[in-house]
Amino acid sequence: MPENHRTSETFDLARLIYDDARSMIQDGPNFADMLDLSFAGLEFERATGDGFAARDTFFEAIDLLRHYRDLPPWLYGGAAHAAWTAVQVSHSTGLPIRGLDGLDDMILGWIVDFPAREAVDLPSGLLGLGVYALGHPNADVAEKMTAETVRAIERRVEHDDDGIFIRVAATDFREIMKPHSIGQRDLGMAHGNAGLVAYLSRVTVSGLDSAGEAARLLRPALSWLMRQRSELGDALFPHTVESRYEPSRSAWCYGDPGVSLALAAAATATGSGEADAMAREAAAIVIARPSNRAKVVDSGLCHGAAGLCWYGRRAAQQWDLPGADRLSAYWVDYVRYERAQGPLHYLTAEGVTRRPSFLDGDLGVALALLQESTGQPAAWEDRLLGGPVTRASR
Repeated sequence: MPENHRTSETFDLARLIYDDARSMIQDGPNFADMLDLSFAGLEFERATGDGFAARDTFFEAIDLLRHYRDLPPWLYGGAAHAAWTAVQVSHSTGLPIRGLDGLDDMILGWIVDFPAREAVDLPSGLLGLGVYALGHPNADVAEKMTAETVRAIERRVEHDDDGIFIRVAATDFREIMKPHSIGQRDLGMAHGNAGLVAYLSRVTVSGLDSAGEAARLLRPALSWLMRQRSELGDALFPHTVESRYEPSRSAWCYGDPGVSLALAAAATATGSGEADAMAREAAAIVIARPSNRAKVVDSGLCHGAAGLCWYGRRAAQQWDLPGADRLSAYWVDYVRYERAQGPLHYLTAEGVTRRPSFLDGDLGVALALLQESTGQPAAWEDRLLGGPVTRASR
């Protein structure tokens, strides 16, 4: 198939899946899905020049948010989600940001007095608040939030002979849905120590005053993560230390794709050739792993085909590895086949179901395919702690 025709087909598939999500959200709107729809609309507007009502959708989401009681602070489904999207809308449309101070006060309060029962993770935890802080348009707010996030991390890390690490917290969700995981030493990007390393790497190169403190924590966190590698055949890193003899899935959330991106970020931040070599080794293993052993069960961005489509593009950018483009193409075809059977379904804690959301639903798939078909930089990569890392100054 000619490349330009394939690119057009991939874009059309992205648009179809975006429309699937929009229809589902309009049938039963909630503020988190509306925020994701608004941001996805921004990305499609930027790629096509067409209108996707992103600004109007954002205001609809905020109207729903006003009626939400006990709003959590999180980057996915909480105050930081709303604030992050507001910043993206402002960047893309020039719309002045109003009401951000109240959300920022709430987020900062959580960071300063971060509860011991809550997780140091990305989707619903401290690292997600830190990601929002790093991208804040106000340098003073970014500095204060980031400094407090690094302090909170230092209070939560544990030490052993290999370095420093975090454990899975006993959150309400974990106690109900995954009690066996509480206290484990998770190695993944979403909920574990790869995410910790990726976040500290970004603070280290941020140019903020807290960069030095982050660098001091990064080196033992990186050392600890690298020492958890195992010779597993299909994978370099397991899901957790406690499952070190079982290969993890190939995914952003768990396994070599996410860990390799964290190691690459740390290599940039520290200048470690060993981290860079291990990141490249893990990426090569992801590319070589047979698709039927990748443990992909749906099309989602978090742990499915779209995530590997995106990862193939990142691997090509980061390491120029042979086969990275083929990896992306294979998983695009997987999504194309699945959508040909009807609207996509996803494996979640509630079972196999339709979902419109960014992380584990249609909008994340649509955005990964949009990036694959257009090659445009994606603001959402930083929300996954997976984008390219460069040194900055403020």
